[in-house]
Amino acid sequence: MTAEDQGIDNHRSSVRRAGPRASGFAHDPWEATLDDRMAEALRGGSPPDDPAPADIRATARAAFATRADDAVIAEVVTDSLDDPATDLRAMSDLATSPRYLRFHAAGLTVRVEITVRDDHRDIVGRVSPTDVTDIHIRWPRGTTRHNLDESGTFAARSLPRGPVSILLRRKDGPPVSTPWMAY
Repeated sequence: MTAEDQGIDNHRSSVRRAGPRASGFAHDPWEATLDDRMAEALRGGSPPDDPAPADIRATARAAFATRADDAVIAEVVTDSLDDPATDLRAMSDLATSPRYLRFHAAGLTVRVEITVRDDHRDIVGRVSPTDVTDIHIRWPRGTTRHNLDESGTFAARSLPRGPVSILLRRKDGPPVSTPWMAY
């Protein structure tokens, strides 16, 4: 029994090679050139013509250095950027409006409000349940440590703009980290 008889699509029809096709028509030379370039890239041939700028590479390395290998990554449940305002006035205020996010992981929910002020931002949040011992707000070039109050809230003021992530250390269980957010 062949793969086609079993209903298996082995995608061989989507692979194109230079030379005549099974149907007898000649292969498009442009496609052959693209195939050759793709094969060269997959073999690890020449590097890309436009590497990332040095400042972006440095930021990525710095952000990677602040990782917590044992942390569970929280899932973004809601993000106010995913549901933008529809009226014209609200659209013009989007750049100055706070961003609201909600994350969930390992039985922990984190609600965050990010407000931009000139070249700084403020982050205010609430964690539930409140079994978090401390919070680290991380950006590529630094980290600040914060404690929760009795209601589970925290605030970080005058943080630099750019990518940011929140790491929450817990009394019991693994730490939880939000994905990196840029705002």
